[in-house]
Amino acid sequence: MPAADPAPYPALSARYAEFFPGQPAATPRSEAFGWAGGALRLDRHGPVDAPVTVVLVHGAGGYGRMFAPLAAGLAAAGHEVLAPDLPGYGLSAAPWQSIDYGAWKQALLALIEAEHTRRPRPIVLLGASIGGYLAYLVAAESPWVQGLAATTLADPRDPVVQAALVRQPWMAALLPTLRPLSRLTRGLRVPVRWFTHMQRMSRDPALTALVCADPLGGGNRVPLGLLASLFDTAPAVEPGQFRRCPVLMLHPACDDWTPVAISDRFFQRLAAPRQRVLLDECGHFPIEQPGLDQLRDALLPFVQRIAAQAAGKRLIEKA
Repeated sequence: MPAADPAPYPALSARYAEFFPGQPAATPRSEAFGWAGGALRLDRHGPVDAPVTVVLVHGAGGYGRMFAPLAAGLAAAGHEVLAPDLPGYGLSAAPWQSIDYGAWKQALLALIEAEHTRRPRPIVLLGASIGGYLAYLVAAESPWVQGLAATTLADPRDPVVQAALVRQPWMAALLPTLRPLSRLTRGLRVPVRWFTHMQRMSRDPALTALVCADPLGGGNRVPLGLLASLFDTAPAVEPGQFRRCPVLMLHPACDDWTPVAISDRFFQRLAAPRQRVLLDECGHFPIEQPGLDQLRDALLPFVQRIAAQAAGKRLIEKA
């Protein structure tokens, strides 16, 4: 269970910031968001009157504040950024039933709905690691999402992806049993690094060690239900019918955990306008140059185009 005491949170996020030299300093405003499954801890960055909101979606080894340097860069460009800790990670403590890929999707949908009700504006999702597929699941259902960016778009239902994600080949054969087993074990939690290649998180051994030891992220223990749901959660719209919003894939070129080829299997099927950018020299957690600059140089125009398109639509509606 993630720590309820927020004391280690700033210290840990400062350690991650050390791997992003030259990035703006993050000054997040911490909030709690209540939804049907409990409460999410989230950070809010940037101006409250920004024309667009970017929602960061972490994966199974992360949480919101881990990506504070990236959020700070977006905020410095004039965008609002929300960085939630999904149930069971960071400071979002949750019962075992809510630590599930489907529950994560519902939490994000509830957050986006609340944000739109509060201040209507376009939402752009930015998913990292398996958060990329999760962001796709959300974009397929939320009418308020007008842009989707992701560092990976590997579909965990794909046997090729499953073989890449599990730590040992024999584990792939156990995947169909995880769902019934998770119902029997209920709240039993296992270290996520036992099941998947957390040691491939980064090309930097120091960053990988930090993630794997972080009790709020990669060193977390999760119910089997989360692992089961990762591999059997289907989207509301398959990629061949997905036209809701443009998609930007910002894939690390040197990712040996989820290689570009397995994300391409999903990305190339998308019916929506799509753009693919490879981040040179970057591993799964992209911190290397020139890839980090390439991420910024592709992401900022993508977000700005969506903001401009939304502003143009509002002008037309008022005319």
